Amino acid sequence: MTTFPRYHDATLKSLSFNWDEGIAQLHLSVGVDGSDAIMLVASGVISIVCPRRFPWGPSDSVNEATVRLVPEGKVLSIEMQSGDLLEIICSDVNIT
Repeated sequence: MTTFPRYHDATLKSLSFNWDEGIAQLHLSVGVDGSDAIMLVASGVISIVCPRRFPWGPSDSVNEATVRLVPEGKVLSIEMQSGDLLEIICSDVNIT
């Protein structure tokens, strides 16, 4: 499992998915004042689970981002400070 601790308190601005190409893009604001932006790009996507139920209360902030290996490839997991867990099963994950 790979942890990206620097994404704690990052703000998830958007998640987009290109169905035809199987590419998911997660746009995050990072940095002290949130003025820097990064994008997590998942390619070869075969599954996206994206609940927005707020079990811990409303929040658009990331608690933790991890990538783990599974038989199908990789799972990008984004635990939100709302308690929601976004999971994307894909062949690869890149940071831009």
